[in-house]
Amino acid sequence: MASKAQETQKTFFRVTDSIPEETWYWAALASIGISAVLKLNKRDNWALFVGQWPPTFLLFALFSRLLRPSQK
Repeated sequence: MASKAQETQKTFFRVTDSIPEETWYWAALASIGISAVLKLNKRDNWALFVGQWPPTFLLFALFSRLLRPSQK
C-alpha cells in the first residue's frame, strides 16, 4: 500500500512532467525581470524574495531534461 508521501510524489511528478522544459526557463527569466522592477520601485524585500526563484525554476528545467533526455 502506497503511503501518503508516495502518492504526493507521484502527483508532483505528474504535474511537473506535463510542463514543457522551456516554460521553466521563461519563468526564471520572468522572475529576474520582476525582481529588477521591484528593486527599482524600492520594494527591496519583495525583490529579494522573487529574486530567489530563478535557481528553483532552473533546477526544475534541469530535472526535466534529466528525466526526459530524448525530448527537446
